[in-house]
This record gives sequence, C-alpha cells and structure tokens, in this order.
Amino acid sequence: MAKYKVIEKGFYEGKLYDPKGKRQFLFTDKPLKVTPSWLEVVKAETAAEKKKRLTLEKKNTAADKKKTAEDKKAVEDLTFMGDGEKSSSVETL
Repeated sequence: MAKYKVIEKGFYEGKLYDPKGKRQFLFTDKPLKVTPSWLEVVKAETAAEKKKRLTLEKKNTAADKKKTAEDKKAVEDLTFMGDGEKSSSVETL
C-alpha cells in the first residue's frame, strides 16, 4: 500500500485532498506511476523503526497505567464529606 502526504489541494478519484483539511494523506493499493505535484511520497517504515516505535508505545503505556493508578488513589484518599462519606445518604444544602 502506497502512502502520500498532501502538500497542496488536489483531487483524486473525485475526492478533495487538503493539507489543512480532512484528508491529509492519500493511500492507494498500488503506487502511482506518475506522482502529481500536490503529493509527496512517504517512505515505508522499516522493521527497525517499527520495533523502536512499538517499544516506546509499550513503555509509555506502562507509565500511563502507573500514573492513572496513582491519580485514582489520590482521588480516593480525598474526603469531602468527612465521616459520612462511606454511608449511602448524601446531605445537601
């Protein structure tokens, strides 16, 4: 699958592609024989780059889970209603 970055407005198969719009990349099943001037070829990701990206994503995911757990504990430790917090009744003003 070929990937192209849109650098200027242009049409492909009846669809408008705009670098600041909804369609900023064009994906095709086969590479275009002649690349239009409003498109720029994006190189495919190598195996080493993919491995590095996945490793970083896993590391960030683990850090995010740890931070979420810490935040949840901090919120649970806060008490706004004093001793009555554990009961099912809520007092309003």
